[in-house]
Amino acid sequence: MVPTEILKVEKKINAEPARLFRAWLKPEAVTKWFLSEAEVSIESVKIDPRPGGKFKINMLLNGKILPHEGEYHIIEEPTKLVFTWRSDATGGKDTLVTVTFTELMDAETENSTSAKRKPQTLVTLIHENLANAESIEKHRFGWTSILAGLATWGNKE
Repeated sequence: MVPTEILKVEKKINAEPARLFRAWLKPEAVTKWFLSEAEVSIESVKIDPRPGGKFKINMLLNGKILPHEGEYHIIEEPTKLVFTWRSDATGGKDTLVTVTFTELMDAETENSTSAKRKPQTLVTLIHENLANAESIEKHRFGWTSILAGLATWGNKE
């Protein structure tokens, strides 16, 4: 039996869950936030945002296109996305990613004397079926960077 490795990454983001959820399903948004690393960029994004729909994100590194693709299994706006994830880093095998968006009700604006509350969301990403510890660490770096990009994008407006 092949070992199943699981990665979990979380990030609190100052934005509403619905805004962050939709950012995963709109190609024009994905191209703006999905990568925050200067050496890697997005070459193209294609998304069919429905259960059974497919996506393809072509990343560009040193002139080489790195395709990342999958299929949506669950789309429950604004709380949950489940999709397969396949790339060179997964050995070309399908893995499973679950992203949840949990509104944090007690988040207050920092240094604010008013009772005005700013929306905050806990984004939790669980990546399953990774082959080994090395694959987990590569994906931990990637997903942490991606969620940092989402946070920067989500904090705007």
